[in-house]
Amino acid sequence: MIALAARTDRQVLEQLSDHDIVARVLAGDTPLFELLMRRHNRRLYRIARIILGDDAEAEDALQEAYVRAYLKLAQFRGPEGFTGWLCRITTNEALSRRRAHSGITLVNLDALDDPTHQEAAMADIDSPNHNPEVAAQEHEFRRLLEQAIDSLPETYRAVFALREIEQLSVQETAAYLGIEPGAVRTRVHRARRLLQQRLTVEISVALRGVHAFDGDRCDRLVERVFQRLGTLPRA
Repeated sequence: MIALAARTDRQVLEQLSDHDIVARVLAGDTPLFELLMRRHNRRLYRIARIILGDDAEAEDALQEAYVRAYLKLAQFRGPEGFTGWLCRITTNEALSRRRAHSGITLVNLDALDDPTHQEAAMADIDSPNHNPEVAAQEHEFRRLLEQAIDSLPETYRAVFALREIEQLSVQETAAYLGIEPGAVRTRVHRARRLLQQRLTVEISVALRGVHAFDGDRCDRLVERVFQRLGTLPRA
């Protein structure tokens, strides 16, 4: 922990629900916002990373999403749904950056059946075996899988990140992206078909561990967000 490292009540605080933490942050205990970030960093980073296809850009998007969430914290209506609220903010920020940088808007689904859009992927199997050679092979497989996901057309990538990797429901995914549930099912099916061109094992097995976000990277993001929050008044 960074802001909470010296607090004697840290273990108690870590047992609080998101809703309770939000209430305490709004009441003036700003350092508790760190707990919310650490709870959700992995999921939100993976969403941003898959949409944007770049580590640094994903971190920037996530940082901005947290700042936006902090400034709008009073608008959150609990007690349930805080994770989804953060997911929507992060997804919108990542998609906005993607389109701003590429000049691409959502494309026609039928156009994506063109062979030029067919991409390959290799699969990675998580294993309890810690043999260095096996670990190196698994690392390479994961890298290839991440590259294959990055290469998915934009229209499919965001849906795939939310539905398949983060395991959100069809309804949740549709709500976050502002599309119909039927479109979610269609895009996920087509994304899987593209990835499965050269997959040798079930893709769902390989998804565990993709785009990990912890350790120094997690600490760095928390520090940067708090640096910004120190200069921004909350609405």
